[in-house]
Amino acid sequence: MGEVHCTRCGVKGGALEAPPTGGPLGQLILNNICRDCWHEWQEMSARIIAHYGLNMGNPLHRQQLREVMADFLQLPQGRKSDAQ
Repeated sequence: MGEVHCTRCGVKGGALEAPPTGGPLGQLILNNICRDCWHEWQEMSARIIAHYGLNMGNPLHRQQLREVMADFLQLPQGRKSDAQ
């Protein structure tokens, strides 16, 4: 397993083994986010979904969660509506 310079925490950390989601967004996360920050996001996303009552079957709710994720992870590209 390799390392990645994480855009969220700013340090070199363990890389994810595979893209966590499909498409360009998954590749962006794989190339820029360390394992620890990804795990933090997974915990945070569960809290966000529960707090706001998001339904992941609803495309609008999925888009809203992707936007929050892009900000939380401080992705170099893919902020706001660009993160699809």
